[in-house]
Amino acid sequence: MNVLIARSKEECSSWTDVAVVIDVLRGATTACALLERGKRDVLLFNAAQQADAFLAHHADFEAFSDEPLSAAHADNSPYLASKSAARQPGLLLASAGCKAAWDVRRAGVVLLGGFCNFYALAETLTSQPKDVLLIPAALFGPGNEEEDLLCAEALKDFIQGVGTPERALGEFGNTMRLKEFHANGPKTADKDSRLAFKINGLPVVPQVTFAEDGAFAVCHPYGSPAHWLEVSKPAMAQAPAAEPAEAPVQPAAVQEETPAQEPAPVQEAAVKTSSLKSLFGGLAKSVKEEALSLKEKAAEAAADPKAAEAKSKLKGFFSDIVRSVKEEKKELEESLFQGAPRQSSEERSYTLNSDDPFDALMKQSAAPAAAPAQEAVSPSKPAEPQQETPAREEAVQPAAPQAVESVTLPGEVTFSGKAAGFAETKKKKKAIVLFSGGLDSTTCLYWALEHGYECEALTVSYGQRHDREVLAAQMIARNLGVKHHLITLNLPWLVSSSLVDKNQQIPDVALEDIPKEGIPSTYVPGRNLMFLSIAGSLLDSIGADAIIAGPNAIDFSGYPDCTPAFFKAAADALNRGTKMGVTEGIEVLAPLMRLSKTQIVQLAAKLKVPFELTWSCYAGGKKPCGHCDSCKLRAKGFEEAGVRDTSLD
Repeated sequence: MNVLIARSKEECSSWTDVAVVIDVLRGATTACALLERGKRDVLLFNAAQQADAFLAHHADFEAFSDEPLSAAHADNSPYLASKSAARQPGLLLASAGCKAAWDVRRAGVVLLGGFCNFYALAETLTSQPKDVLLIPAALFGPGNEEEDLLCAEALKDFIQGVGTPERALGEFGNTMRLKEFHANGPKTADKDSRLAFKINGLPVVPQVTFAEDGAFAVCHPYGSPAHWLEVSKPAMAQAPAAEPAEAPVQPAAVQEETPAQEPAPVQEAAVKTSSLKSLFGGLAKSVKEEALSLKEKAAEAAADPKAAEAKSKLKGFFSDIVRSVKEEKKELEESLFQGAPRQSSEERSYTLNSDDPFDALMKQSAAPAAAPAQEAVSPSKPAEPQQETPAREEAVQPAAPQAVESVTLPGEVTFSGKAAGFAETKKKKKAIVLFSGGLDSTTCLYWALEHGYECEALTVSYGQRHDREVLAAQMIARNLGVKHHLITLNLPWLVSSSLVDKNQQIPDVALEDIPKEGIPSTYVPGRNLMFLSIAGSLLDSIGADAIIAGPNAIDFSGYPDCTPAFFKAAADALNRGTKMGVTEGIEVLAPLMRLSKTQIVQLAAKLKVPFELTWSCYAGGKKPCGHCDSCKLRAKGFEEAGVRDTSLD
């Protein structure tokens, strides 16, 4: 999966894969707020005239627009949207966001996003294999919406495992944009921005489905049907259309208070929810009857000198009722969700930060413009939430070298220089695979072949203490019919590594202490830096499109040249320092970067990797030693995956 950021309008109209419109302060956040509120569908319009024509026949719609409308409407405000009526259908006209969505309507899937649904959106994108184009709505607006581009860049970096949304908020706080929005924006600017910058505060992913004539679109939760298109096909300027069926939604207050990651037990929750509805229904009926009675009495006493006193009592009565309902609601909700099972760390796709970074952002925006941005999260922890992302598997067509059942990788990371290459005619890509003969690099080679790459394998012999992995690489490449390049390096200073110097002892560290002991003696100075440089030279000489490597940042020994940050920097250098990078743009693919060893073994099993031919052990000999970091991590992966390691037979 490639993640690209659109830099011009022209890049959007020809896109056919997945498109995401990033409209942080207005459209996307408003759409999320409307769907989170409980609205079944929200209609989108691209022009005020069309929206007015529709509203002339559908007065029941709540309209939100940042353009003037003849019909009654509220501002395109996330805060006002969050307070809208859950059962009342909605209409949204966001000038920049809607224009961007219409421009990219040829895409297979169009989504809306921002900081408000950041993690939910990232999970949705990584669970599918298609390329993604992130479109800052600022391209279709005045152009000063810096937050859209910052969010797009943060989302791309996060998916690639090298950034966090908090860091992007830190950068945004160093601009004047937020001050300008608060000074010149709507009255709800402060409340709007708090919703817009609360990371994953509205964890719904809006999908945009267009009507056949393109006159309007339906915004609905990703993966659910667009009910309005099914129920009714309204005529824009003709007779009134049939109203969409109302969805059976939960009371809005209950939705807002329900813990997002703690689902209640199904059977018990159903009974208690029914009780909750009955209670609220009874209270509502009682309140209405009492209110009607008091209003009648107040009307009769309108001419009475004590009318003011009656009104005061009426107000006090309602205050008591509201307070009583809130207290009863809280007690029932505590009972409703008491004992609800908590999700394990593996079940959670992303771990949300309990701190609200918006407070820090507000403090930053109040500081002088020259003040440096403060990062809400340490850069040394870029991928903390990703470690718990489970692999998602999806069967696709089998491919060479054997009939395999493929997997869509949520852990796949692409560091790409092809920012504008999506408009080109797709052709079979050529890739250089860094190939040691171990489990990870062999899985990468099979993955590349299965994904249609024309591969050439590159193995580097740098004086390691045994040649078993080189022999394994040669055998596997020969069995696959892949062209194999074997390069020998003679660098005497590499003896500082225990992988090269046979006089040093290979560390035997407990599995739970890997990589807590720091960078181990098995680290080979600059190994991946050298490997990528050699691969870049080979890529340039044969005109390849990509370099594929098997680093892993989850179950690994702590080598500094196996991190997402290193590979991102290396990819940037290769795109600046090679002919193919400068003229065409190249990709550095790390399919296993965010997968655990267990997930890697599961993927390898799906790809029919011959485990018995691979070699991971740091020591030589006929059988793996079972004591080095590599052996222990490999054994852990096979054990947890429930797969037999045939290399031990």
